[in-house]
Amino acid sequence: MIGLRQFFINMKQEVFKYNGLFVLESGAVLKNLHLAYTTYGTLSKERDNIVWIFHALTANSCPHEWWPEMIGEGRVFDPAKHFIICVNMPGSCYGSISPLDVNPETEAAYYHQFPFFTIRDMVHAYRLLQSNLGITKIRVGIGGSTGGQQLMEWAVQDPGLFEYIFPIATNAVHSAWGKAFNASQRLAIEADASWLNQADDAGKKAWRLPEA
Repeated sequence: MIGLRQFFINMKQEVFKYNGLFVLESGAVLKNLHLAYTTYGTLSKERDNIVWIFHALTANSCPHEWWPEMIGEGRVFDPAKHFIICVNMPGSCYGSISPLDVNPETEAAYYHQFPFFTIRDMVHAYRLLQSNLGITKIRVGIGGSTGGQQLMEWAVQDPGLFEYIFPIATNAVHSAWGKAFNASQRLAIEADASWLNQADDAGKKAWRLPEA
């Protein structure tokens, strides 16, 4: 077991920068792909203790913050035993490439011009990080919701990579109900007049609770 202090000593937050051209399914090309990721623990000599966690839509690359029941000393995924990786998904505001980043073509923030990332695009980005880290086998892959979709896509693309996968509260194909639920969230944002602004806080008012 490791104490809390040692837990944070064994936690690293880094940014992987890809120097090549990253082509999305849409045909859009990114010259500045980067992924923020967090690791916990130490990779074993046999490189057989890797746990890759995929976060849901609104989370970040630090699962100890939003999944403390699962990450930490004496937990299911213990940095004393496992080498844990979690990547912030592209499009998020927590360190990976997103609409708030500067577009090298225009030298201004992408905002509404940020290209659409599919689940497959996200997995292709993660595979670049995987290669950079020299990972050839992952013992456990686990993720919920959007994270579970990424996990399933990756397992399909590379069936021999994961020893065990645990997709949680997720799906391979969205139901009509799921599509309607997501559409309602988008419509709420678009209903905010500030959504059309070229600003970091565009659409933010849509998420505020109405005043009593």
